[in-house]
Amino acid sequence: MLRGNGRGCGVARPVAIMEELFDAKGNPPLDPSLLPIFQRYKQENEHWIPDFDLWSYLNLRADIDLAAAFSKLFWPDFVEIDGCVLLALHYERDNFEHWKEHFDGNRSATEAMINHVHIHDLFVNSASRVEYPAELKQYLGKVLLICWRHALEDAFPSRHFVFSIAGPSEPSISFYQAG
Repeated sequence: MLRGNGRGCGVARPVAIMEELFDAKGNPPLDPSLLPIFQRYKQENEHWIPDFDLWSYLNLRADIDLAAAFSKLFWPDFVEIDGCVLLALHYERDNFEHWKEHFDGNRSATEAMINHVHIHDLFVNSASRVEYPAELKQYLGKVLLICWRHALEDAFPSRHFVFSIAGPSEPSISFYQAG
């Protein structure tokens, strides 16, 4: 199976690069009104939790096991193969060789393809009756890129990376080494 090309598309042309995504402090604001299930929990529980907030929501809906698993989404593991830095969970030797050949050895294009993640594909078991706003998917993509940037800077301090987000309603994110 070819990973990084789940929909048969080529490398996404970025609509935004990291510096354009955030305010000066790198703080993308989250508007809780964009969270449909949060709003339902808030309505159902505000009679006994009058100051119901995002942490209240997490306390009722999640657990340590899930939080620990999510940590690998926000701070993933990476592998370095033939000078390419890749999401460890996306690396498969045959897939890597296919994309490397497809892009005539272009490291940046190979990395961008293999590190390409559609936000929707991370949550295929989400409640099907819930309509998540595009702004919420964009927010999640932006936060993931911030976290990945820090994880990559920590793991590869001498390297420079380009981060991109594409697709306003069904965003995909990716990164590759600059230069």
